[in-house]
Parts: sequence; structure tokens; C-alpha cells
Amino acid sequence: MSLLKNRSLIAATLGHFSVDMYSGMLPLILLTLTDKLSLSYAQVGFASMCYSLTSSLSQPIFGLIGDRRGRRPMAVIGVAAIATTVGIMRFVDNFTLLVILGLIAGLGSGAFHPQGATLAAQTPPKERGTAASIFMLGGNGGYAFGPLFGTAVFALAGGFMPQTLAIIGLAQAILIFVLLAEHQRQFSHAPGSKVMAATTMAPIGVIVTLTLVIFFRSWVSSSVSTYIPQVFRSFGYSNADAGAVLFSILLPLAIGGLVGGTLSDRIGRRRVLIVSTALSGPALWGLMQTTGPMAYVWGIVLGLATGASFPVTLVMAQSLIPRGLGFMSGVVLGFTFIAGAVGQGVTGLFADQIGLVPMMTVNAGLVLVAAAFAFFLPNDKPSQNTADELAEAEINPGVPTQAE
Repeated sequence: MSLLKNRSLIAATLGHFSVDMYSGMLPLILLTLTDKLSLSYAQVGFASMCYSLTSSLSQPIFGLIGDRRGRRPMAVIGVAAIATTVGIMRFVDNFTLLVILGLIAGLGSGAFHPQGATLAAQTPPKERGTAASIFMLGGNGGYAFGPLFGTAVFALAGGFMPQTLAIIGLAQAILIFVLLAEHQRQFSHAPGSKVMAATTMAPIGVIVTLTLVIFFRSWVSSSVSTYIPQVFRSFGYSNADAGAVLFSILLPLAIGGLVGGTLSDRIGRRRVLIVSTALSGPALWGLMQTTGPMAYVWGIVLGLATGASFPVTLVMAQSLIPRGLGFMSGVVLGFTFIAGAVGQGVTGLFADQIGLVPMMTVNAGLVLVAAAFAFFLPNDKPSQNTADELAEAEINPGVPTQAE
């Protein structure tokens, strides 16, 4: 219940919902503009890539700025920027302006995400996994709600859509600004709050190992969301039924994140990461071998297992450089997308050669590779939380410990 009173977590989750809601509107806007601007598939892909790459590559930079200059300005500007530009994109009359607005929207997303992830992390270590899962649940919910929200706003506001979205976005940004006001007063004057380097940095081997886990996990999860509808259409499913299989994965994925983050606070992050990634492999293999009702069962298992690892890897990455939380948050969130994009491309390239189902079966093996790497990460036990809290008190003065 203490997390529900944490203003920084509430603000981070609300902001994540808002930013990803506008991100979820982009595919719908590009679909609408395809006929209006006579866009080719290549142009649609390029516009989407500009947004995605700008968002991903800018996150470490904005995270570093937030570490040095404060998180509230970046978080507020990020929400306002993406809300304003997405509304204008719907009414552009040339491709160049569409790309420019996509770049600005990407910067808005990049400015918010590392600040939000860091704000969510400013909780006692024994609750940090749960806090990260709540933060990610906000983003997943916003992205899913985006297309519905965009359709409703355009139907009601029509030509006033840019102004409407700008007003809604500014209202969301102001609410976040207010929620973070007390947080900033609490932490901005705390001794050591502006220190940028950890007293002890994690060994390079640990950083490389966690990076490989994230790389293979993101490769497989992005490939699943991209190609599962096509796999089941090749099995003879209708477009609607193939989409239903994907939905059976994506909804449990959001729930799995909440479960995995909460469990990691109780039994250890390494254990949750090993079990969840190891379970994803058989689940994906089973999905490739099954049709009928069992496909939905395997889809649910795959979604829960995949989602459980996302908040865990975020919290583990943040702990690598405790005094550079914003920078590390930006690195892991940005790298997650880049690794997923690489995985999508390589999966598609080899699927053209050996077939989509065989390649997705290979991906089931890759996620087991991620589980094997996770096995070599340092062991963490819940009994260590008290010592962790004492160390955290030195890093983030003002964060209450269990003893307090």
C-alpha cells in the first residue's frame, strides 16, 4: 500500500501511460495518411523508424541530463512534446513535415522514459521490482488504449484534433509537474543527490551478461509480436483469429510484468529472470506446434513468462550504476528496442530462406540461451534487502528504509 502513496511512482506511471498512449496512436495516423499523401510502404516504414530510433537513441542522453539537472523538467516536457506533435501529424500535407514531427515526437518519448523509470525506482529496494512492474503496466495500458483514444478524439474533435490533444497533453504534463513538486523538494536538497558515479560499479562481466540476456529476450519478444499473426494465418486462421492469438499473448504479457516484478522482490530477481526466460522457450515451441484451443493456452503461458522478465531486467540494470539511474534506465530501455528491431529484421531475413515457422522455432532456442546467460548473473536473496536499504540510504538520502 505504501507504493500507492508514492507520488513519484504515481507521476511516472501516469506519464508512461500518457506517452505510450500517443505512441499507440502513431500506427493509426500513418494508416490514415497513407492514402492522403500517397505514401509507399517504404515511406511509412521510414517515418515509423525515425520516431522509434530517435526515441531509443536519445534516451541515454536524456537520462544523463536528468541525472545532472533534475527529472521533473524532462518528464514534463516529454509528455507535452509528444502530445502536441502527434495531434499535428494527423493533418500534415507533405512527407517531409511528417518525418520532422516524427523526430520531435521521438525526442519527447526519449525525454520522458528514463526519467519515469528512475522516478519509479525511487522506492525502498524491497519494493523496487513491484514499482517497476507498475510503471511498465502504465505504459502497456497506454499503448493498448492509444488507437481507441485517437479514434475517439478525431471523431469528436475533427479538425480541432491538434488543439484538443495539445490541451489534454498539457493537462497531463501539469498534473505530473504538480505530483513531482513535493518529490523534488524532498530530494533536490538531500546530501549527495547530485552525485553521478557509484562508489562501486558492477563488474564488466556482469554488465555484459545482463546485456546479452536483454538482447536475446528482446529479439524473441519483438519477433513474437511481429510475426505470430502471420504464422497463424499460414496455419489457415482468419486475420481476426490470428489477431486473437496475438491478443492472448499481449494481455498476459502486461499481467506477467506485474507478477514478475512483485515476485522478484520476494524471491530474488535472478531466480525470476531464469525461470521466466526458460519457460518462454518451451511455450514458444509449443505455440509453433499447436492449433486449436491449445494455441491460446500456450499464448497465455508465453505472454506471462515473457512479461515477467521486463521489470526484472530494468531494475537489475539500474543497480549496475546506482548513482546514474537515469542514464542506465535510458540505456536499457533504448537498447531493448534496438535489440528487438535487430531481432525482427534477422528473423524475417532467415524466414524468407527456411520458412517462418522453423525460424520461430529457432527463436524458442534463443530465449533458452538468454536463460543460460541469466544463470551466470550474481545471486540476490531477499535476506540481503536490509543491507541493500542501508546502502540505498547513502545513494538516495530521503528514501525510507525498513528500519525507519
